[in-house]
Amino acid sequence: MAAEPGQGSRLPPGPPRPPDLAFLRAATVRLTGAHGPAGAARLLCEELVPRLADTARVYLSDPEGEGRPPRHHPVAVRTVAAPGDGGAPETGAPETEAHPAGPGPGPFPATGGAGTRTLAVPLEACGRRLGGAILTRGPGRPPFDDSAVLLAGQLTAVAALAVHHAQVELSHAAITDVVRQSLRPEPPPPPPGVEIAHRYRPGDRRMLVGGDWFDVIPLSGCRVALVVGDVMGHGLQAAALMAQLRTSVQTLAALELPPDQVLRSLDDIARRLAGESITTCLYAVYDPVVRRCGIASAGHLPPILVHRDGRAELLGLEASTGLPIGLGRPPIETTEIAADDDSMLILYTDGLVERRDHDIDNRLERLRATAGAAGGPLEKLCDVLLDRAGGTDDDVTLLVARFRGIPSEHVAGWFLEPHSRTPGQVRALVRRTLQDWGLSGISWRVELAAGELVANACRHATRLISVRLVLTDVVLFEVGDDDHRLPVLRSPGELDEQGRGLHIVADLAERWGSTRVAGGKTVWFTVQPSP
Repeated sequence: MAAEPGQGSRLPPGPPRPPDLAFLRAATVRLTGAHGPAGAARLLCEELVPRLADTARVYLSDPEGEGRPPRHHPVAVRTVAAPGDGGAPETGAPETEAHPAGPGPGPFPATGGAGTRTLAVPLEACGRRLGGAILTRGPGRPPFDDSAVLLAGQLTAVAALAVHHAQVELSHAAITDVVRQSLRPEPPPPPPGVEIAHRYRPGDRRMLVGGDWFDVIPLSGCRVALVVGDVMGHGLQAAALMAQLRTSVQTLAALELPPDQVLRSLDDIARRLAGESITTCLYAVYDPVVRRCGIASAGHLPPILVHRDGRAELLGLEASTGLPIGLGRPPIETTEIAADDDSMLILYTDGLVERRDHDIDNRLERLRATAGAAGGPLEKLCDVLLDRAGGTDDDVTLLVARFRGIPSEHVAGWFLEPHSRTPGQVRALVRRTLQDWGLSGISWRVELAAGELVANACRHATRLISVRLVLTDVVLFEVGDDDHRLPVLRSPGELDEQGRGLHIVADLAERWGSTRVAGGKTVWFTVQPSP
């Protein structure tokens, strides 16, 4: 029998009231424009309170580790000061604040629902649990209904996607930064006898790295290699090849090869790494003791030499400039120039001068004139050259070296006959020189190590041996002879009478090494002066 009206009749529940689509659309637009995961969490709280809840807490999870479940931390909290009965605050305004400390719930399950005053909604996107939101209503508001649960789920889904994409962007940015740092590490401190300044402006503003590179490589005998190179092309592929070629140049430089031989060997390496690539490179070696600089170029733009009086010239290396690297055995020669004190050598890549609809010769002449007129500190000179060059979509690399040389009073050298008395003579010369330099405290170390190297040179030399002592930030000792065989550090047997000298040198010196030179070899070591 049908119940009469007014006698406790109950109508069947209707479908849940659909959410406010206009609000949902506007909230979605705001959430998708969030900056970073924490920004998305704060925006989600602002959308939830006070429209759906009196208090909202959003938790984000740490990255998952091996064998460790993710932990959730509250990153945003929003609350209503005094909630009313109609779903909006009577007095006071909602406040949103960041809460970076304190762990939250673990797996963060979905709890609560229609008819409750606490609702937990997980943040999930792309199959990952990113955190969750906890919503509460006070006694002044009715419990959550189906419409509120549906709307909260829609908002958290959008926020989860915003958090996911923000985390992906942060991860990509971190990877890009690591790649950039590994592809383009900072050059070492400037070696003695030369002042260095440099600039690099990438053409790709996203990767911040391209096919250009420069290097400052310390060599034996206080010499230094100055390198600039340019791999044709842009983007990550050019940057990857650049990193390989830069490492190859550093390896070839460690072999103390002449500049032209370094570039010819680099050509062989480049054709094995990427057969169709084209690279230009300029390799210069400056010797601050003899004040000479050897330069070799493989299709690179000419360097600029600025003399001490301000006169600047484009070094005419056309006769000795070979084809770019990658075209097969380029005919490269080394050009020797005088490197007077206070003169400068400017190396650069084509991004500094090449422009569309501009003649390259005019741009080079403008660069030469600017370099000669700028003067002042090297850092200022670099800024002036970059400003005059203007903007470009290509990489720009600039390396400026001011030659200082090593004072003649800090260099001592002798030529001696290779006989049994020579090691003792060298020890006496070293002792007297270090006393003049005020370094008697390390004299015994240098004397003992020098005696061992000279004794070995006398054993194999057939002509005069050369001995040199140089004072910079370290004390350098060198001995040269006409035997091309390089010494090798080996462990001598118990009954061996020879083979222990290099062990003594290695124990006494900070660094030691050997280099093949024209007519023989040079063996050297360095000792740090006492503070």
